[in-house]
Amino acid sequence: MAAAFLPGAVAAQQSGLSENQSFQRQFVLANTEFTLFHELAHVLIWELNLPVFGREEDAADNIALMGLMLLDRELPEAEQGLVVEKLQAVADGWELEWRLVEEDQLELAYWDLHSLEIQRYYNIACLVYGADPKNREQIVVDTGLPLDRAEWCAEEYTLAKNAMDWLLLRMSNKPELAFKNESGRVTVVYEKNLRLHGETVDKWLHESRVAERLAKLLTERFSLPRDITISFEGCPFPNASWDVDKAKVQFCYALIERFMYLANELEKERASLHADTQPARKGWKSTPNSSTSWRSGGGDKTGATK
Repeated sequence: MAAAFLPGAVAAQQSGLSENQSFQRQFVLANTEFTLFHELAHVLIWELNLPVFGREEDAADNIALMGLMLLDRELPEAEQGLVVEKLQAVADGWELEWRLVEEDQLELAYWDLHSLEIQRYYNIACLVYGADPKNREQIVVDTGLPLDRAEWCAEEYTLAKNAMDWLLLRMSNKPELAFKNESGRVTVVYEKNLRLHGETVDKWLHESRVAERLAKLLTERFSLPRDITISFEGCPFPNASWDVDKAKVQFCYALIERFMYLANELEKERASLHADTQPARKGWKSTPNSSTSWRSGGGDKTGATK
Protein backbone atom coordinates (compact mmCIF):
# COMPACT_ATOMS: atom_id res chain seq x y z
CA MET A 1 0.00 0.00 0.00
CA ALA A 2 1.35 3.42 -0.95
CA ALA A 3 2.55 5.27 2.14
CA ALA A 4 1.75 8.59 0.48
CA PHE A 5 -1.95 8.33 1.30
CA LEU A 6 -2.06 6.20 4.42
CA PRO A 7 -3.79 7.82 7.40
CA GLY A 8 -2.00 9.59 10.20
CA ALA A 9 0.47 7.68 12.27
CA VAL A 10 0.46 4.63 9.96
CA ALA A 11 1.81 6.64 7.05
CA ALA A 12 4.27 8.42 9.30
CA GLN A 13 5.63 5.13 10.60
CA GLN A 14 6.08 3.65 7.13
CA SER A 15 7.58 6.76 5.54
CA GLY A 16 9.86 7.82 8.41
CA LEU A 17 8.07 11.18 8.68
CA SER A 18 6.42 12.76 11.68
CA GLU A 19 2.62 12.65 11.69
CA ASN A 20 2.49 16.35 10.79
CA GLN A 21 4.92 15.84 7.90
CA SER A 22 2.94 12.84 6.71
CA PHE A 23 -0.27 14.87 6.73
CA GLN A 24 1.42 17.62 4.72
CA ARG A 25 2.79 15.12 2.19
CA GLN A 26 -0.58 13.41 1.84
CA PHE A 27 -2.38 16.73 1.35
CA VAL A 28 0.10 18.09 -1.17
CA LEU A 29 0.21 14.92 -3.29
CA ALA A 30 -3.58 14.50 -3.23
CA ASN A 31 -4.15 18.06 -4.43
CA THR A 32 -1.38 17.75 -7.00
CA GLU A 33 -2.88 14.55 -8.40
CA PHE A 34 -6.41 15.97 -8.58
CA THR A 35 -5.26 19.22 -10.18
CA LEU A 36 -3.14 17.39 -12.73
CA PHE A 37 -6.03 15.06 -13.54
CA HIS A 38 -8.23 18.16 -13.96
CA GLU A 39 -5.80 19.61 -16.51
CA LEU A 40 -5.53 16.28 -18.31
CA ALA A 41 -9.33 16.30 -18.50
CA HIS A 42 -8.97 19.52 -20.52
CA VAL A 43 -6.54 17.62 -22.74
CA LEU A 44 -9.16 14.93 -23.39
CA ILE A 45 -11.88 17.50 -24.03
CA TRP A 46 -9.80 19.37 -26.61
CA GLU A 47 -7.83 16.55 -28.20
CA LEU A 48 -10.73 14.10 -28.49
CA ASN A 49 -13.37 16.76 -29.19
CA LEU A 50 -15.56 15.59 -26.33
CA PRO A 51 -19.06 17.04 -26.16
CA VAL A 52 -19.44 19.36 -23.17
CA PHE A 53 -22.71 20.76 -21.89
CA GLY A 54 -22.15 23.52 -19.36
CA ARG A 55 -18.84 24.97 -18.27
CA GLU A 56 -15.68 23.19 -19.29
CA GLU A 57 -14.13 23.73 -15.86
CA ASP A 58 -16.99 21.91 -14.13
CA ALA A 59 -16.68 19.06 -16.62
CA ALA A 60 -12.93 18.83 -15.98
CA ASP A 61 -13.54 18.66 -12.22
CA ASN A 62 -16.02 15.83 -12.69
CA ILE A 63 -13.75 13.89 -15.04
CA ALA A 64 -10.90 14.18 -12.55
CA LEU A 65 -13.06 13.12 -9.61
CA MET A 66 -14.73 10.23 -11.42
CA GLY A 67 -11.44 9.15 -12.92
CA LEU A 68 -9.80 8.91 -9.52
CA MET A 69 -12.73 6.96 -8.07
CA LEU A 70 -12.81 4.51 -10.98
CA LEU A 71 -9.05 4.02 -10.85
CA ASP A 72 -9.35 3.17 -7.17
CA ARG A 73 -11.51 0.17 -8.05
CA GLU A 74 -8.76 -1.24 -10.26
CA LEU A 75 -6.27 -1.37 -7.39
CA PRO A 76 -5.71 -4.53 -5.33
CA GLU A 77 -8.43 -4.85 -2.68
CA ALA A 78 -6.00 -4.07 0.14
CA GLU A 79 -5.20 -0.70 -1.45
CA GLN A 80 -8.74 0.36 -2.29
CA GLY A 81 -10.45 3.20 -0.40
CA LEU A 82 -7.50 5.57 -0.37
CA VAL A 83 -9.14 7.72 -3.05
CA VAL A 84 -11.70 9.00 -0.54
CA GLU A 85 -8.87 10.23 1.66
CA LYS A 86 -7.35 12.01 -1.32
CA LEU A 87 -10.65 13.66 -2.21
CA GLN A 88 -11.11 14.72 1.41
CA ALA A 89 -7.81 16.54 1.18
CA VAL A 90 -8.86 18.25 -2.06
CA ALA A 91 -12.23 19.26 -0.64
CA ASP A 92 -10.61 20.61 2.53
CA GLY A 93 -8.28 22.70 0.41
CA TRP A 94 -11.20 24.33 -1.41
CA GLU A 95 -13.07 24.94 1.84
CA LEU A 96 -10.06 26.64 3.40
CA GLU A 97 -9.47 28.75 0.30
CA TRP A 98 -13.09 29.92 0.57
CA ARG A 99 -12.66 30.91 4.21
CA LEU A 100 -9.50 32.84 3.34
CA VAL A 101 -11.42 34.71 0.64
CA GLU A 102 -14.10 35.61 3.17
CA GLU A 103 -11.59 36.61 5.86
CA ASP A 104 -9.74 38.89 3.45
CA GLN A 105 -13.06 40.24 2.15
CA LEU A 106 -11.98 39.67 -1.42
CA GLU A 107 -14.36 40.29 -4.29
CA LEU A 108 -16.17 37.13 -5.25
CA ALA A 109 -15.53 36.15 -8.87
CA TYR A 110 -19.05 35.09 -9.81
CA TRP A 111 -18.10 35.67 -13.43
CA ASP A 112 -15.12 33.29 -13.37
CA LEU A 113 -14.78 30.22 -15.58
CA HIS A 114 -14.47 28.14 -12.41
CA SER A 115 -17.09 27.50 -9.76
CA LEU A 116 -16.49 29.24 -6.44
CA GLU A 117 -14.22 27.40 -4.02
CA ILE A 118 -17.10 26.53 -1.69
CA GLN A 119 -19.10 25.14 -4.61
CA ARG A 120 -16.21 22.90 -5.61
CA TYR A 121 -16.00 21.72 -1.99
CA TYR A 122 -19.67 20.70 -1.94
CA ASN A 123 -19.51 19.18 -5.41
CA ILE A 124 -16.76 16.81 -4.30
CA ALA A 125 -18.64 15.94 -1.12
CA CYS A 126 -21.82 15.28 -3.08
CA LEU A 127 -20.29 12.95 -5.66
CA VAL A 128 -18.27 10.97 -3.10
CA TYR A 129 -21.37 10.60 -0.93
CA GLY A 130 -23.55 9.81 -3.94
CA ALA A 131 -21.27 6.96 -4.96
CA ASP A 132 -22.26 5.00 -1.84
CA PRO A 133 -24.95 6.87 0.15
CA LYS A 134 -25.86 3.90 2.35
CA ASN A 135 -22.35 3.62 3.77
CA ARG A 136 -21.25 7.26 3.59
CA GLU A 137 -24.00 9.08 5.46
CA GLN A 138 -21.38 10.62 7.73
CA ILE A 139 -20.17 12.79 4.85
CA VAL A 140 -23.42 14.76 4.97
CA VAL A 141 -22.84 15.48 8.65
CA ASP A 142 -19.10 16.17 8.45
CA THR A 143 -19.30 18.55 5.49
CA GLY A 144 -22.56 20.29 6.33
CA LEU A 145 -23.95 19.21 2.96
CA PRO A 146 -27.56 20.49 2.97
CA LEU A 147 -30.15 17.74 2.75
CA ASP A 148 -31.81 19.52 -0.18
CA ARG A 149 -28.59 18.81 -2.12
CA ALA A 150 -27.70 15.50 -0.51
CA GLU A 151 -30.93 13.78 -1.59
CA TRP A 152 -29.90 14.27 -5.24
CA CYS A 153 -26.28 13.19 -4.90
CA ALA A 154 -26.90 9.58 -5.92
CA GLU A 155 -28.51 10.84 -9.13
CA GLU A 156 -25.62 13.26 -9.71
CA TYR A 157 -23.14 10.44 -9.29
CA THR A 158 -25.11 8.22 -11.71
CA LEU A 159 -25.08 10.95 -14.36
CA ALA A 160 -21.34 11.51 -13.89
CA LYS A 161 -20.61 7.79 -14.01
CA ASN A 162 -22.68 7.36 -17.17
CA ALA A 163 -20.67 10.14 -18.80
CA MET A 164 -17.40 8.52 -17.71
CA ASP A 165 -18.58 5.12 -18.98
CA TRP A 166 -19.41 6.72 -22.34
CA LEU A 167 -15.94 8.28 -22.47
CA LEU A 168 -14.22 4.98 -21.73
CA LEU A 169 -16.43 3.02 -24.13
CA ARG A 170 -16.31 5.41 -27.08
CA MET A 171 -12.86 6.94 -26.76
CA SER A 172 -10.64 4.29 -25.21
CA ASN A 173 -7.52 3.29 -27.09
CA LYS A 174 -7.17 -0.15 -28.61
CA PRO A 175 -4.67 -2.14 -26.50
CA GLU A 176 -2.49 -2.94 -29.51
CA LEU A 177 -1.99 0.78 -30.20
CA ALA A 178 -0.77 1.71 -26.72
CA PHE A 179 2.79 3.06 -26.71
CA LYS A 180 3.05 2.65 -30.49
CA ASN A 181 3.45 5.31 -33.15
CA GLU A 182 -0.24 5.21 -34.02
CA SER A 183 -1.19 7.47 -31.09
CA GLY A 184 0.32 10.32 -29.15
CA ARG A 185 2.21 9.87 -25.90
CA VAL A 186 2.08 11.89 -22.70
CA THR A 187 5.47 12.60 -21.14
CA VAL A 188 6.58 14.41 -17.99
CA VAL A 189 9.43 16.92 -17.66
CA TYR A 190 10.68 18.77 -14.62
CA GLU A 191 12.37 22.15 -14.69
CA LYS A 192 14.72 22.98 -11.82
CA ASN A 193 12.72 23.77 -8.71
CA LEU A 194 14.10 26.88 -6.99
CA ARG A 195 11.18 27.40 -4.60
CA LEU A 196 11.65 27.47 -0.81
CA HIS A 197 10.60 23.84 -0.38
CA GLY A 198 11.86 22.74 -3.77
CA GLU A 199 13.99 19.85 -2.56
CA THR A 200 11.14 18.40 -0.51
CA VAL A 201 8.61 18.82 -3.31
CA ASP A 202 10.94 17.19 -5.84
CA LYS A 203 11.42 14.22 -3.53
CA TRP A 204 7.66 13.76 -3.06
CA LEU A 205 6.88 14.08 -6.76
CA HIS A 206 9.54 11.60 -7.84
CA GLU A 207 8.81 9.10 -5.06
CA SER A 208 5.05 9.09 -5.67
CA ARG A 209 5.31 9.23 -9.48
CA VAL A 210 1.91 10.92 -9.51
CA ALA A 211 2.52 12.64 -12.85
CA GLU A 212 4.13 9.62 -14.48
CA ARG A 213 1.23 7.36 -13.51
CA LEU A 214 -1.36 9.72 -14.99
CA ALA A 215 0.75 10.21 -18.12
CA LYS A 216 0.93 6.44 -18.59
CA LEU A 217 -2.81 6.16 -18.01
CA LEU A 218 -3.71 8.62 -20.77
CA THR A 219 -1.20 7.13 -23.18
CA GLU A 220 -2.57 3.62 -22.64
CA ARG A 221 -6.27 4.43 -22.49
CA PHE A 222 -6.75 7.02 -25.24
CA SER A 223 -5.71 7.41 -28.86
CA LEU A 224 -4.39 10.97 -28.70
CA PRO A 225 -3.77 12.71 -32.03
CA ARG A 226 -0.42 14.17 -30.93
CA ASP A 227 2.17 14.05 -28.16
CA ILE A 228 1.39 15.90 -24.93
CA THR A 229 3.88 17.24 -22.36
CA ILE A 230 3.30 17.68 -18.64
CA SER A 231 5.80 20.32 -17.54
CA PHE A 232 6.52 21.26 -13.93
CA GLU A 233 7.89 24.79 -14.07
CA GLY A 234 9.08 27.69 -11.93
CA CYS A 235 6.42 30.25 -12.87
CA PRO A 236 5.65 33.19 -10.54
CA PHE A 237 1.99 32.45 -9.80
CA PRO A 238 0.27 29.42 -8.22
CA ASN A 239 -1.37 28.01 -11.32
CA ALA A 240 -1.84 24.96 -13.53
CA SER A 241 -3.11 25.20 -17.10
CA TRP A 242 -3.56 23.42 -20.42
CA ASP A 243 -2.02 25.20 -23.41
CA VAL A 244 -3.72 23.82 -26.50
CA ASP A 245 -1.34 25.59 -28.90
CA LYS A 246 1.78 24.10 -27.29
CA ALA A 247 0.14 20.77 -26.42
CA LYS A 248 1.44 21.26 -22.88
CA VAL A 249 0.09 21.07 -19.38
CA GLN A 250 1.98 23.60 -17.28
CA PHE A 251 2.09 22.92 -13.53
CA CYS A 252 3.70 25.69 -11.53
CA TYR A 253 5.81 24.83 -8.51
CA ALA A 254 4.25 27.90 -6.89
CA LEU A 255 0.93 26.04 -6.81
CA ILE A 256 2.50 23.15 -4.92
CA GLU A 257 3.93 25.69 -2.47
CA ARG A 258 0.37 26.95 -2.04
CA PHE A 259 -0.75 23.42 -1.23
CA MET A 260 1.97 23.23 1.42
CA TYR A 261 0.75 26.49 2.96
CA LEU A 262 -2.83 25.21 3.07
CA ALA A 263 -1.69 21.94 4.62
CA ASN A 264 0.16 23.83 7.36
CA GLU A 265 -2.89 25.98 8.10
CA LEU A 266 -5.14 22.94 8.29
CA GLU A 267 -2.70 21.14 10.57
CA LYS A 268 -2.64 24.16 12.91
CA GLU A 269 -6.44 24.08 13.06
CA ARG A 270 -6.51 20.37 13.78
CA ALA A 271 -3.90 20.74 16.53
CA SER A 272 -5.79 23.65 18.08
CA LEU A 273 -9.12 21.84 18.09
CA HIS A 274 -7.54 18.72 19.56
CA ALA A 275 -5.72 20.68 22.29
CA ASP A 276 -8.78 22.70 23.27
CA THR A 277 -11.09 19.66 23.14
CA GLN A 278 -13.73 21.91 21.61
CA PRO A 279 -16.60 20.62 19.46
CA ALA A 280 -15.17 19.72 16.08
CA ARG A 281 -15.76 22.03 13.15
CA LYS A 282 -17.34 20.37 10.15
CA GLY A 283 -14.87 18.40 8.11
CA TRP A 284 -12.31 15.61 8.38
CA LYS A 285 -9.52 17.83 9.74
CA SER A 286 -11.19 18.06 13.12
CA THR A 287 -9.81 14.74 14.35
CA PRO A 288 -6.20 13.65 14.92
CA ASN A 289 -6.66 10.71 12.52
CA SER A 290 -8.59 12.70 9.95
CA SER A 291 -8.76 10.05 7.28
CA THR A 292 -11.64 8.07 8.78
CA SER A 293 -14.61 10.45 8.67
CA TRP A 294 -15.62 10.00 5.05
CA ARG A 295 -14.68 6.39 4.64
CA SER A 296 -17.19 3.80 3.49
CA GLY A 297 -18.98 2.32 6.47
CA GLY A 298 -17.39 4.90 8.77
CA GLY A 299 -14.01 3.21 8.74
CA ASP A 300 -12.76 2.89 5.14
CA LYS A 301 -12.72 5.59 3.44
CA THR A 302 -6.94 25.61 -17.78
CA GLY A 303 -6.41 27.93 -20.76
CA ALA A 304 -7.61 26.27 -17.68
CA THR A 305 -6.45 26.96 -14.16
CA LYS A 306 -6.91 25.00 -10.97
